Amino acid sequence: MNKHHTHPLALAVATLCFCMSAQAQSSNDAATKASGAADSANTPTAPSAPAGDAGFMGGLFSAPGTTGSLNQLAATPSYELTGIGRRDTTQTTILTAPVNGLPVRFDNGIFVYASALAGFGHNSNVNAATTGGVSSNFYSLQPDIVGELKTRGDRYTLRYQGNYTKYTASSADNFNHHNFDLAGDNYFSSRSTLGWNVGYIENSDARGTTNTTATSNPNRWNAPTARAIYAYGAKDAQGRIEVEGNYISKRYQNNLTITSVLNQDKTGVAGRFYYRVAPRTSMMFELNQVHANYVNNTGYTNNDRRVYVGVVWDATAKTSGAFKIGSAQKTFTDGGFGKATGTAWEGAVKWSPLTYSNFEFISSRTLADSTGLGNYLINTGNLVNWNHQWRSNLTSTASLGTLKSEFDGAGRTDNIDNASIGIFYEVGRNWRAGAQWAYTKRKSNQAIYEFNRNSTFFSLQGTL
Repeated sequence: MNKHHTHPLALAVATLCFCMSAQAQSSNDAATKASGAADSANTPTAPSAPAGDAGFMGGLFSAPGTTGSLNQLAATPSYELTGIGRRDTTQTTILTAPVNGLPVRFDNGIFVYASALAGFGHNSNVNAATTGGVSSNFYSLQPDIVGELKTRGDRYTLRYQGNYTKYTASSADNFNHHNFDLAGDNYFSSRSTLGWNVGYIENSDARGTTNTTATSNPNRWNAPTARAIYAYGAKDAQGRIEVEGNYISKRYQNNLTITSVLNQDKTGVAGRFYYRVAPRTSMMFELNQVHANYVNNTGYTNNDRRVYVGVVWDATAKTSGAFKIGSAQKTFTDGGFGKATGTAWEGAVKWSPLTYSNFEFISSRTLADSTGLGNYLINTGNLVNWNHQWRSNLTSTASLGTLKSEFDGAGRTDNIDNASIGIFYEVGRNWRAGAQWAYTKRKSNQAIYEFNRNSTFFSLQGTL
């Protein structure tokens, strides 16, 4: 059994988070209590809902701040480079971290934002087993600290996100996740901008989420990452271009006789051209390529190229979105894997029929690398999220999603159904209580891969 050691820096950060939270509770003045928003430095704040969600829906705590995503539905997550996608020009930042709550201010111009989420819940099938799954209660602590510096119109952030989760009936599945990220948004002019970040991740694959030989504990991995986006063209210009690149080097740390074949270096580049065809609508053309080098399994090494044409719109106060469709091609070093080709698309539409209620419709079809079974995967997913504010201090989220995964060369097809509900109650300005439930069912033409899971999670989040 592998022991799980808490990262020393992470412990220090978590302690600092609670210390600053106590300090802020005792020192807030009347003005900050009334505003409940950003300070006078005009720092953008994350939305009050669902920004504090634990990322519980569809995959335990994997994506804080979301009500559900197609990646969360996947039982076999693809290791595509995160973030290869257009920049949303409605955002006030490029790649720097969002912030929540009010900051601690220092004389040198640095602002520190801190929050932490603590909770407990139950997972009916921790190891995603077809029969005899491990059922366990669990406890989780998730600190999030952002340091921010603004100078000469540019913004820089240093962020730490942690996730410490312990299972009462299955200590082998305990995990400590850490994410360190340094980012900058540089504004050279109204037309020329650059966003960049470098980071380091310590994470793990929960049992049942990859298709390697079954292990007795999660497969832990580390990865340095880097990403940059350069854009030229004013927001309202007729034409606008973006150039993007990113990199990740993933190395597994345990169960190496099984996991070492998944060690990989991925380098991605993308170029996009936007042409405005109406005041709030633009056509988009994109070329996107990722080179995946599997250092211990050259057969999986491949080039993934995608060519898209699409549209981006914010036509009314009620509807906004983007959709792109095109061709995808994955070429392998090992000729025995053949060449994967097909139609690919990505789309997301947000509809707000009321100022306090919105629906998100997300759809995608993409090629993904294998995680131990077959040559590659074809993933087709659809997801609907509903976010509703019942009162000023009471919000809810709900999602329904499906994911179809076809395993080329293995004769296997999975269909995953996912449903989730969450309700959140603001307790004053600093606290947010939540209760969430999620259900996942995987059906397969190979019955040994089927499973059901019910999960519940009760949480309390505090911010400065």
